[in-house]
Amino acid sequence: MWINPLFEADARSEVAQLLGAHSLVTLVAESPLRASHLPLLLEDDGETMKLVGHIPRVDPVAQAIDAGERILCIVHGARAYVSPSWYNDPGLSTYNFSVAHLEGTATAMTDPAELRAHLVELIHVHEEAKPAVDAGPWQIDEVANARIDTLLPAVMGFRITVDSAQAKTKFGQNRSHDDRVTTRERLHRSPAPEDREVAERMDNAADAPDPRRPGH
Repeated sequence: MWINPLFEADARSEVAQLLGAHSLVTLVAESPLRASHLPLLLEDDGETMKLVGHIPRVDPVAQAIDAGERILCIVHGARAYVSPSWYNDPGLSTYNFSVAHLEGTATAMTDPAELRAHLVELIHVHEEAKPAVDAGPWQIDEVANARIDTLLPAVMGFRITVDSAQAKTKFGQNRSHDDRVTTRERLHRSPAPEDREVAERMDNAADAPDPRRPGH
């Protein structure tokens, strides 16, 4: 992924933030080109990042994982359309967004107990993070446990050990301070939650020292 230096972000911190909020990741394998979209969890001990997930064995990407091939993982954050009518200075339509690209070698899980523990952890993480629209986190019961046991043979668990990581946070750093302020104001007023999330990320992004530098 090519990154304008204005938009380059610390990959480790950005990946943690993106996976904490947007855990659905695009996995890409090559020769032949294949893609899948999966929720992943991050394991990071400060030195090594690993992505943990599971995939149906019938998915073509599972063949690449089982063979220990390199996988590209694309983690998308929130994105928002930016209208040039919001600018004080001349400009064109664009998008503000964040994204991370992670590459690494895949290793399939061989222990069913490890796969089961991953599935339970994944459910727990998402139940704890879901919006407060019901009575609270759903608890795994006997029926759910039996369903998990039934699905285990059809699913492959895996870890991807990351050896290359990039992150891009394009939040208007190439625009003037006034343009960034008006863009944030418009996005904060938007009824779309994703627009407001981008506005909040822009609130926390410092103005670039060379704001008129062009690029995407």
